[in-house]
Amino acid sequence: MYFHTFHLFITVAYLGTLTEEALNIFKKPLDRLELKYGFFPEQLRIQMLEEAKKMFYFGYDSYMEHAFPLDELNPIKCSGRGPDYNNPSNININDILGDYCLTLVDSLTTLAVIGNVSEFQHAVAQVIQHVNFDKDNIVQVFEVNIRVLGALISTHLLMTDPEQPFGNLSPPWYDGELLHLAHDLASRLLPAFEGSSTGIPYPRVNLRQGLPPYSASETCTAGAGSLVVEFGVLSRLLGDPVYEGYARRANKALWNLRDNTTGLLGNTIDASSGKWLGRLSGLGAGLDSFYEYLLKSYILFGEHEDYEMFSEAYSKIKQYMRKGYAI
Repeated sequence: MYFHTFHLFITVAYLGTLTEEALNIFKKPLDRLELKYGFFPEQLRIQMLEEAKKMFYFGYDSYMEHAFPLDELNPIKCSGRGPDYNNPSNININDILGDYCLTLVDSLTTLAVIGNVSEFQHAVAQVIQHVNFDKDNIVQVFEVNIRVLGALISTHLLMTDPEQPFGNLSPPWYDGELLHLAHDLASRLLPAFEGSSTGIPYPRVNLRQGLPPYSASETCTAGAGSLVVEFGVLSRLLGDPVYEGYARRANKALWNLRDNTTGLLGNTIDASSGKWLGRLSGLGAGLDSFYEYLLKSYILFGEHEDYEMFSEAYSKIKQYMRKGYAI
């Protein structure tokens, strides 16, 4: 989940809400392995830095040459691809490829961090020119949130940060266009929440038409409960509590459905009925980022309820998870 992990630290740095109390949760003595392997020698760090840049540019340059403005590069055919219009049920492709220059949007913050200001500004201009979310495409709310919405918000914050920690990224012509795109996209995701009587969002929306007829209601805990960071930052940037409110409502709905005995959550749930469909609990796919976002949200916004939920979940995981309990 490296996309939204990186975006979190950008938003923390910009919003300045990281408190001493929030930092204290990370303070602990280093163990033997951390002392031995917890850092890179400077020469190795520089070597790995250059290797990472080479890998990024290989992928980015290949995408821009062979695939842009489609969503991603098909490495076998060396050509671009977007949604699979011939097979709408192909969710492996259609859940995230929505015809909005996905790879370019996904690359914006990396270009900033590695210090390529000219290409960063060029990429921002390309996004403003080519990205449009008024598409008759069904996409997954969770994936679009962490990869597209998070990238747009983070890039906007980088350009408008008065301290400019990665250099002078903001071109004179920038006028908040990425924030406007983020606002538009988030509004197109809201039908997933508005159509749910439980507060748990449906997993997919049509970007143009809203909640699809006969939409599947099975969603995973992570997908429904990992939205508050991006939605919360957007609400605060816009001065509109609606987005954060829906994301927090989803978290509380999931939390209130945890098992009465173990306090654990299942991995899949019916958004329309609130009934667990997958009763196995764990820390892997389907659950992982729900816990992650509780802690990140507390660090970012300072809401104690988030930390209380995280702490209780952490305690129950340590108590029951090694024994293989289901809910």
